[in-house]
Amino acid sequence: MKMETQVWSKERGAKVLKDGASFDDYKAKYPSAIKVKHPSMKTLERWHSDSGCKSVDGCWVEPDGECSHGLPSWLLAFGLI
Repeated sequence: MKMETQVWSKERGAKVLKDGASFDDYKAKYPSAIKVKHPSMKTLERWHSDSGCKSVDGCWVEPDGECSHGLPSWLLAFGLI
């Protein structure tokens, strides 16, 4: 079973790479791209009720905020707030 590659970039947001697409090729086109694990909706709901959220790189931030690295919360990244 092939694992899907989940990514986030400033240019394109949260994406799952298509079969056959390599992360290196994606990063060459979108330099801000990082590999991530997209949180579930249940996790996002829990974070929201906790009055905080992880950013796309794992830092704990305000639900509508960015971390010290300039990366958005997952709620912002998914356009939920």
